[in-house]
Amino acid sequence: MKISYRPARVFAMQLLYAMEITGQTAGEALPGILESQPLHAEQKKYGMKLVDLVQAHREELDDNIKTAAAHWDIERMASLDRIILRIAMVELSYVPEIPMKVAITEAVQIAAKYSTDNSDSFVNGLLTGFMRNRGMVVTEPKEK
Repeated sequence: MKISYRPARVFAMQLLYAMEITGQTAGEALPGILESQPLHAEQKKYGMKLVDLVQAHREELDDNIKTAAAHWDIERMASLDRIILRIAMVELSYVPEIPMKVAITEAVQIAAKYSTDNSDSFVNGLLTGFMRNRGMVVTEPKEK
């Protein structure tokens, strides 16, 4: 049976958001999040992996967001957008088994569902910039 990782990404987003808003640790915030969203063991495991990676690389991720969002102050971004970007960037940088296209599509769709009206295009644009900055995107040569 193929397991969808979307619930794991949403779970990671909710847990990171709860931690940011309440100042709780992952362990303190976890029971409330798990109560609201039952997960398959594999999904919970992947979600926790994302949370751990985001926490381990937070400074680097935020620097990447600032670089990709040249004209945006990271503090003015919607919290959920920042968190969704961190999760996607962690997947793009540290989870090679997830195809780039999947990581981006998931982030954009989660942003569209859970964040502001313009979050999906904002997240898409920033992730495209992030990938371009890291040489991950092959741009098509312009026709002469």
